[in-house]
Amino acid sequence: MKKKNRIIGSIVLAAAILAGGAFAYVAIQKPFRTGELTGTPVGTQIGRAVPPMQVDRNGDFVILQFTDTHLIDVRGKDLKTLDAIAAQVGRVGPDLVVVTGDMLDGLNTKLFADKRASLAAIASLFERRETPWAYVPGNNDGETMGTTAEVVGFLAKNYQFCVLGNKKGLTGETQYAIPLLDEDGVTVHELLFMDSLMRDPETHYVTYDCMKQDQADWLQARLLALKAAAPLARASVFFHMNTPAFTAAKNEGAPYAAGYATSDFPDEWSIDGNQAVDDAMNAAGNVGLVSIGHLHPSQNWCNFLDKTYYHIARPSGYQVAKQPGATKITIHTDEGNPRRQYDFEEILF
Repeated sequence: MKKKNRIIGSIVLAAAILAGGAFAYVAIQKPFRTGELTGTPVGTQIGRAVPPMQVDRNGDFVILQFTDTHLIDVRGKDLKTLDAIAAQVGRVGPDLVVVTGDMLDGLNTKLFADKRASLAAIASLFERRETPWAYVPGNNDGETMGTTAEVVGFLAKNYQFCVLGNKKGLTGETQYAIPLLDEDGVTVHELLFMDSLMRDPETHYVTYDCMKQDQADWLQARLLALKAAAPLARASVFFHMNTPAFTAAKNEGAPYAAGYATSDFPDEWSIDGNQAVDDAMNAAGNVGLVSIGHLHPSQNWCNFLDKTYYHIARPSGYQVAKQPGATKITIHTDEGNPRRQYDFEEILF
């Protein structure tokens, strides 16, 4: 009887420990749940103007791209990531920083994750240097402890150098454009930013969602408007997750330069539902670059196909890579040859 009581007691104790752990986890997450990351619920529309930017006297514009930092708690590996990013922003002095998603960790995050502190840490890094920075969300950014809409709202509310916008009525949280102007105020290039969404709720978050037709229609309309206003100008498009065109570029395209090895992502990683976005860009015919993160390549990958560069940046966070890094992208807006309109420099931390 005593043995039976000891067994029952052990079971009750184990159950209590598990319940306590679950309660602690919920308690830690509660301050960051939906509607509370920013202090008030945030809708999908943000009402700040997206300013045009200017190329230099040679027609050049320099972007420093970071992606997949997967920040968790602003400790340990996160501090190494933030120090490395700060060093490269100071070294390169870009005209614009572009962050292509997964700034924050998502479903795999640790127990003591601090989403608010992580957002503030990376945003403040750019703000202190008064460096304009453009952001698009990744699939991880809104998975836990606050939605993607809240992340975007938090950034828009608190950080004046964060460039953000969203077209009213569209799927997603970030659809906006930055025109690049020459010294005469004429548009010579356009930077386009989209939300490639998250995991697919219809498959219970097993597979990835895809960009919707209304987003593709917005993209095509924007590209055609650019073509009508500036027939020689091209556009660079940034979002987080890949489209089928990346697989085609891998199999049929030409590497940007020596040292850009064959990609290590398999064909089956293509997100076929994003075909509508490829169709929109093909119909317009004036996209020079599509640049993403998400796939965590072991080194930067960039192939040229049908007058367009398809670029996948290596991760920028020590949480997910032993050798993270960034990409310096120089756009030569005065260059008429699409193959020579971009220079890519892979930066290792």
